[in-house]
Amino acid sequence: MGRKKKGYKAPAGLVKMPGSPFWYVHIGNICKSTKTSDLVKATLILREVQTRLLQKEMEDRAMVIAGDEVSFKTAAERYLREESTRKISERSDRINSIHPIRYFADARIDGIKPKDVYGYFNWRRKQISKQTGKPVSGPTMNREKSFISEVMKKSIKWGYIDRNICAEVEGFPENKRKRYVTDEEFKAIKEIARNTPKAEHLPDIMDVLYQTGQRSGRIFQLKWNQIDLEKRLITFDDGPENKRAPDEIWINDTLFMVLSRLKAQRSFFKVVGQYVFQKPNGKPYGRIKTTWNNCCKKAGVVDAHIHDIRHKTLTDMGKAGHPLQKIAQAGGHKEISTTMRYTHLRGEDTREAFESLARI
Repeated sequence: MGRKKKGYKAPAGLVKMPGSPFWYVHIGNICKSTKTSDLVKATLILREVQTRLLQKEMEDRAMVIAGDEVSFKTAAERYLREESTRKISERSDRINSIHPIRYFADARIDGIKPKDVYGYFNWRRKQISKQTGKPVSGPTMNREKSFISEVMKKSIKWGYIDRNICAEVEGFPENKRKRYVTDEEFKAIKEIARNTPKAEHLPDIMDVLYQTGQRSGRIFQLKWNQIDLEKRLITFDDGPENKRAPDEIWINDTLFMVLSRLKAQRSFFKVVGQYVFQKPNGKPYGRIKTTWNNCCKKAGVVDAHIHDIRHKTLTDMGKAGHPLQKIAQAGGHKEISTTMRYTHLRGEDTREAFESLARI
């Protein structure tokens, strides 16, 4: 046992690695040691691996062929497992999946019709939101409908269905926010955060959000290897396919000082971790809604969202006289109309333009 017979070659899928006496199973992306130098034993292990892979392939194929037996729950859980884990919005996906999975559960995914989604809306309307104490809102149901739609899109690719019925379902109208955070409110929130336990990270997050104009998810996932203080550039490689988010952001003087200080503090306190803003466990922040809301309440600022900082950035660019095309590029907007929704100008901002008419 263990000796290679004369003229006997290792079967395809078994290889020897430099510096190791053991045989390795090498199939596709799999490269695992058999932990034996005995070719016969290694061959038996190889056959077992091939059998398991074949069984898995047959199970996946059977699921595709028997598409009418795949439940919505099965497809949704596969989406969460294979697709959501690669997204910044993984947490949102999981939240938005709770009620659709509960409602559709074991219903065959190829049997779900547009009327069933409307039935889901009616079911959700009867429920009360734990956060607001009011009936579930239209925007919330829109987010859940989007999740159902994403599952449907992937289910087409997986062979479970042949069309996305959500494309035939109308969502709910959403009122576009016109909230502009004033300079005074911005400073007040930061001041409260500096003196609030466990909120000390908020002022720096607010400054980086404002100075970059990026969505909070991008900044929460920002890593130090994306920042080049010498070239004064922040490089992104996570631009969504359906949004023209800029690949690079210029680091202005204010942002340079903030990032330089954070980097110095990181070195001084010997902080381990790759994220610019991270929790004590080294993981990035997913949401800071509670911290933000508490600080806003103490500062007397009403109806302000963390996303409103991005609105403020783009509006302030407009007030400074920059053309909409440039603001759209900085904000990553496809359409100028989107940029116009973000640049909220107040009455006092139009004073100069209207005063100029008085001379005529």
